[in-house]
Amino acid sequence: MMLLMKKRVTISIEPDALDAVRAEVESGRAPNLSVAVERALRERARSDALKEVVELAEEEHGPLSEEMKEWGRREVRRALRETSSSTPAR
Repeated sequence: MMLLMKKRVTISIEPDALDAVRAEVESGRAPNLSVAVERALRERARSDALKEVVELAEEEHGPLSEEMKEWGRREVRRALRETSSSTPAR
């Protein structure tokens, strides 16, 4: 098993955003502040990638129908469930 080295950084964050992240930790959805922030950053990267895929598909094939968008949402949720059930959240 390969160990990934983490890097320590200092950031400035708006108080309301910090409150939201701390709430994740306090509710037990994240073990600590670093994990909560890392998850948010990864989710943003996934969201940006999905938006790019949709834009590319629409450029090539025209606007996606609501039916196609809903299919995509279901597939993403399914893929996330499959990934999260076999891969520990980081």
